[in-house]
Amino acid sequence: MEARQSRSKIRIFPVAVAALLYCACVEPMEFPPEPYLEFRQNILGYAVSASGDTVPALQVEFYFQDGDGDIGRESEEEIPPYTGDSLHNLHFHLYEILPDSQLQKVYLPDSTGELHPIEYHYHLHYIEPVNANNALRGTIRWEVDDFPSTAFFMQGKTICYGIYLYDRALHKSNTIYTHPIRL
Repeated sequence: MEARQSRSKIRIFPVAVAALLYCACVEPMEFPPEPYLEFRQNILGYAVSASGDTVPALQVEFYFQDGDGDIGRESEEEIPPYTGDSLHNLHFHLYEILPDSQLQKVYLPDSTGELHPIEYHYHLHYIEPVNANNALRGTIRWEVDDFPSTAFFMQGKTICYGIYLYDRALHKSNTIYTHPIRL
Protein backbone atom coordinates (compact mmCIF):
# COMPACT_ATOMS: atom_id res chain seq x y z
CA MET A 1 0.00 0.00 0.00
CA GLU A 2 2.79 2.41 0.93
CA ALA A 3 4.69 1.76 -2.32
CA ARG A 4 1.55 2.42 -4.36
CA GLN A 5 1.04 5.86 -2.70
CA SER A 6 4.61 6.97 -3.34
CA ARG A 7 4.35 5.93 -7.04
CA SER A 8 1.21 8.08 -7.42
CA LYS A 9 3.08 11.03 -5.88
CA ILE A 10 5.88 10.51 -8.38
CA ARG A 11 3.38 10.55 -11.28
CA ILE A 12 1.76 13.76 -9.98
CA PHE A 13 5.11 15.56 -9.68
CA PRO A 14 5.79 15.83 -13.48
CA VAL A 15 2.24 17.08 -14.06
CA ALA A 16 2.67 19.76 -11.38
CA VAL A 17 6.03 20.83 -12.85
CA ALA A 18 4.50 21.01 -16.35
CA ALA A 19 1.62 23.15 -15.04
CA LEU A 20 4.05 25.54 -13.32
CA LEU A 21 6.15 25.85 -16.47
CA TYR A 22 3.03 26.55 -18.55
CA CYS A 23 1.88 29.27 -16.11
CA ALA A 24 5.35 30.83 -16.14
CA CYS A 25 5.22 31.01 -19.95
CA VAL A 26 1.81 32.72 -20.13
CA GLU A 27 2.31 36.41 -20.75
CA PRO A 28 0.57 38.70 -18.24
CA MET A 29 -2.37 40.78 -19.45
CA GLU A 30 -1.35 44.26 -20.51
CA PHE A 31 -3.87 47.08 -20.79
CA PRO A 32 -3.62 50.88 -20.57
CA PRO A 33 -3.94 52.36 -17.04
CA GLU A 34 -7.28 53.99 -17.94
CA PRO A 35 -10.33 51.79 -17.40
CA TYR A 36 -12.04 50.53 -20.54
CA LEU A 37 -15.70 49.44 -20.70
CA GLU A 38 -17.81 47.48 -23.21
CA PHE A 39 -21.57 47.11 -22.88
CA ARG A 40 -22.81 43.50 -22.80
CA GLN A 41 -26.55 43.42 -22.04
CA ASN A 42 -29.64 44.83 -20.35
CA ILE A 43 -31.38 42.34 -18.08
CA LEU A 44 -34.97 43.46 -17.60
CA GLY A 45 -37.25 41.79 -15.10
CA TYR A 46 -39.50 42.41 -12.15
CA ALA A 47 -38.88 42.62 -8.42
CA VAL A 48 -41.06 42.90 -5.34
CA SER A 49 -40.76 46.28 -3.62
CA ALA A 50 -40.73 46.84 0.16
CA SER A 51 -44.47 47.58 -0.03
CA GLY A 52 -45.11 44.24 -1.76
CA ASP A 53 -45.77 45.69 -5.23
CA THR A 54 -44.26 44.15 -8.35
CA VAL A 55 -42.02 46.74 -10.01
CA PRO A 56 -39.79 46.71 -13.10
CA ALA A 57 -36.12 45.94 -12.45
CA LEU A 58 -33.00 46.48 -14.55
CA GLN A 59 -29.52 45.03 -14.32
CA VAL A 60 -26.81 46.20 -16.70
CA GLU A 61 -23.92 43.92 -17.56
CA PHE A 62 -20.65 45.30 -18.91
CA TYR A 63 -17.07 44.18 -19.44
CA PHE A 64 -14.17 46.14 -17.92
CA GLN A 65 -10.41 46.14 -18.07
CA ASP A 66 -7.78 48.24 -16.30
CA GLY A 67 -4.02 48.01 -16.76
CA ASP A 68 -2.94 49.02 -13.26
CA GLY A 69 -5.73 47.19 -11.41
CA ASP A 70 -7.04 50.08 -9.34
CA ILE A 71 -10.77 49.60 -9.80
CA GLY A 72 -13.06 50.29 -6.85
CA ARG A 73 -12.44 51.77 -3.42
CA GLU A 74 -12.72 50.38 0.07
CA SER A 75 -14.13 53.59 1.56
CA GLU A 76 -17.08 55.72 0.46
CA GLU A 77 -15.78 58.72 2.42
CA GLU A 78 -15.43 62.11 0.77
CA ILE A 79 -11.71 62.68 1.22
CA PRO A 80 -9.38 64.30 -1.30
CA PRO A 81 -8.91 63.48 -4.10
CA TYR A 82 -12.29 61.67 -4.04
CA THR A 83 -14.64 64.65 -4.17
CA GLY A 84 -17.15 65.99 -6.67
CA ASP A 85 -17.78 63.72 -9.66
CA SER A 86 -15.08 61.28 -8.50
CA LEU A 87 -16.61 60.80 -5.02
CA HIS A 88 -18.65 57.97 -6.52
CA ASN A 89 -16.75 55.85 -8.98
CA LEU A 90 -19.59 54.39 -11.10
CA HIS A 91 -21.94 56.76 -12.93
CA PHE A 92 -25.18 56.19 -14.85
CA HIS A 93 -26.69 59.11 -16.82
CA LEU A 94 -30.26 58.83 -18.10
CA TYR A 95 -30.99 59.65 -21.75
CA GLU A 96 -34.19 59.67 -23.75
CA ILE A 97 -33.84 58.29 -27.27
CA LEU A 98 -35.68 60.66 -29.61
CA PRO A 99 -37.51 59.52 -32.78
CA ASP A 100 -34.48 60.50 -34.92
CA SER A 101 -32.26 58.25 -32.70
CA GLN A 102 -30.58 61.25 -31.06
CA LEU A 103 -29.82 61.01 -27.33
CA GLN A 104 -31.15 63.74 -25.07
CA LYS A 105 -30.22 63.96 -21.38
CA VAL A 106 -33.25 63.80 -19.10
CA TYR A 107 -33.67 66.66 -16.60
CA LEU A 108 -35.97 67.13 -13.62
CA PRO A 109 -36.67 70.38 -11.77
CA ASP A 110 -35.80 70.77 -8.10
CA SER A 111 -37.99 72.68 -5.60
CA THR A 112 -36.76 76.02 -7.00
CA GLY A 113 -37.53 75.05 -10.60
CA GLU A 114 -33.86 74.65 -11.55
CA LEU A 115 -33.32 71.70 -13.92
CA HIS A 116 -30.84 68.97 -13.03
CA PRO A 117 -29.81 65.97 -15.16
CA ILE A 118 -30.93 62.60 -13.86
CA GLU A 119 -27.76 60.82 -12.83
CA TYR A 120 -27.22 57.85 -10.58
CA HIS A 121 -23.92 57.67 -8.72
CA TYR A 122 -22.75 54.42 -7.18
CA HIS A 123 -19.83 53.12 -5.17
CA LEU A 124 -18.00 50.24 -6.83
CA HIS A 125 -16.14 48.35 -4.12
CA TYR A 126 -12.46 47.40 -4.25
CA ILE A 127 -11.56 44.67 -6.73
CA GLU A 128 -8.41 42.73 -5.86
CA PRO A 129 -5.93 42.14 -8.73
CA VAL A 130 -4.85 38.50 -8.98
CA ASN A 131 -1.90 38.54 -11.36
CA ALA A 132 1.69 39.75 -11.28
CA ASN A 133 1.22 43.07 -13.08
CA ASN A 134 -2.12 43.94 -11.36
CA ALA A 135 -4.08 44.19 -14.65
CA LEU A 136 -7.78 43.52 -14.22
CA ARG A 137 -10.56 42.43 -16.53
CA GLY A 138 -13.97 40.98 -15.93
CA THR A 139 -17.70 41.47 -16.14
CA ILE A 140 -19.83 43.55 -13.81
CA ARG A 141 -23.59 43.11 -13.45
CA TRP A 142 -25.08 46.18 -11.78
CA GLU A 143 -28.63 46.66 -10.46
CA VAL A 144 -30.00 50.12 -11.30
CA ASP A 145 -31.67 50.97 -7.96
CA ASP A 146 -33.88 53.81 -9.20
CA PHE A 147 -35.16 52.03 -12.30
CA PRO A 148 -38.71 51.52 -10.96
CA SER A 149 -39.21 55.30 -10.56
CA THR A 150 -37.53 55.97 -13.92
CA ALA A 151 -39.85 53.44 -15.60
CA PHE A 152 -42.84 55.20 -14.03
CA PHE A 153 -42.06 58.82 -14.99
CA MET A 154 -40.61 57.90 -18.42
CA GLN A 155 -43.50 55.56 -19.28
CA GLY A 156 -44.14 55.35 -23.03
CA LYS A 157 -40.64 56.59 -23.90
CA THR A 158 -37.43 54.89 -24.98
CA ILE A 159 -34.39 55.42 -22.77
CA CYS A 160 -30.81 54.32 -22.36
CA TYR A 161 -28.07 54.91 -19.81
CA GLY A 162 -24.61 56.34 -20.43
CA ILE A 163 -22.13 54.66 -18.06
CA TYR A 164 -18.56 55.47 -17.05
CA LEU A 165 -16.31 54.89 -14.06
CA TYR A 166 -13.26 56.31 -12.30
CA ASP A 167 -10.41 54.21 -10.99
CA ARG A 168 -8.50 55.08 -7.79
CA ALA A 169 -5.96 57.16 -9.75
CA LEU A 170 -8.99 59.13 -11.06
CA HIS A 171 -8.55 57.89 -14.62
CA LYS A 172 -11.96 58.16 -16.27
CA SER A 173 -13.13 55.33 -18.50
CA ASN A 174 -14.79 55.66 -21.85
CA THR A 175 -18.58 56.12 -21.78
CA ILE A 176 -20.72 53.20 -22.91
CA TYR A 177 -24.44 53.20 -23.65
CA THR A 178 -27.00 50.52 -22.88
CA HIS A 179 -29.25 49.16 -25.57
CA PRO A 180 -32.52 51.10 -25.90
CA ILE A 181 -35.18 50.29 -23.29
CA ARG A 182 -38.82 50.92 -24.30
CA LEU A 183 -40.90 51.76 -21.21
